[in-house]
Amino acid sequence: MQEDRKVDEEKTRIFSDPLLIWFIVHGRVLPWRGPAVMPYEVVVSEFMLQQTQVGRVIEKYKEFLGLFPTIFDLARADASSVILSWSGLGYNRRALLLHRFAQEVVSHFEGVVPSDSSVISTLPGVGPYMRGSILSFAFNLSEPAVDVNVRRIFMRFFLGRDVGLPLSKLEEKELWILVRECIPDGRSHDFHSALMDFGSTVCLRDRPLCMSCPLSLECKFAPLYKTDGKQLMVISKKRLEQGLAENGKHIPNRIFRGRIVEFARGNSGEIRFFDLGCAVKKDFALSEMEWLRGLCVKLASEGLIRFREIESMETDEGRIVEILI
Repeated sequence: MQEDRKVDEEKTRIFSDPLLIWFIVHGRVLPWRGPAVMPYEVVVSEFMLQQTQVGRVIEKYKEFLGLFPTIFDLARADASSVILSWSGLGYNRRALLLHRFAQEVVSHFEGVVPSDSSVISTLPGVGPYMRGSILSFAFNLSEPAVDVNVRRIFMRFFLGRDVGLPLSKLEEKELWILVRECIPDGRSHDFHSALMDFGSTVCLRDRPLCMSCPLSLECKFAPLYKTDGKQLMVISKKRLEQGLAENGKHIPNRIFRGRIVEFARGNSGEIRFFDLGCAVKKDFALSEMEWLRGLCVKLASEGLIRFREIESMETDEGRIVEILI
């Protein structure tokens, strides 16, 4: 165990210490950081930041907390008002998961966000990353929060390679342990904040700024990247998401789903189904009616919209439906 601790301290020295020094100078000032921020506010920010850029989240975060300043306000709200308040962030299912999270915390924990790892893992919307981010940012606990940026930074620095094929379960576990070993005692909040900012501004996915990186002397990836100034990374190809072509360009179904929800926010009521299709897809065709219906039915089953077919006309183009939040 003592030998393991020496390894931990060495990793902290060569990786974490320079990173934290860099963060003191270059760390971003964000509204969900600081000693006065409550755990509930951290939770809101983490749900919003999933797959959404920081710039888009900042204004919506302030607006959302203006509407639901406490976890009790959010728990008491109806789902439709929460979905409406989420406009502009996309991935609307997150709004419902956050709403259910708040309801569970109010119902079972008297409105106090739990700081126990095993307990918080049982709440809606909380997977491995969300668990780590809440415990680290809200409670300063040494729980790794490993997202795509953290994975990229650690694999480059310690292994000298970029994220390629998906990691196996064993590799993910080993990475999680490595991140945990590098968290300085009592500094989990700052450490994870530094990682997020470092991955967004220096250790970039496509063009890392190795020449100005405070970790470059010890990083196993930096010498490879600087060999001839070209990208030597192995970026895995993303699997094409299910969707349809729109004006010759593939658009994932999640984008069309978001458009349907956005339409329902401002145009609730009865509408010809064909007109709804034209509103969410620029080159919508009659042959895509069942595809659209499938998206609407799925959204309705998830509680993101209310959808029903009122009548069926002689032609599919004249079919009338009702759609609302």
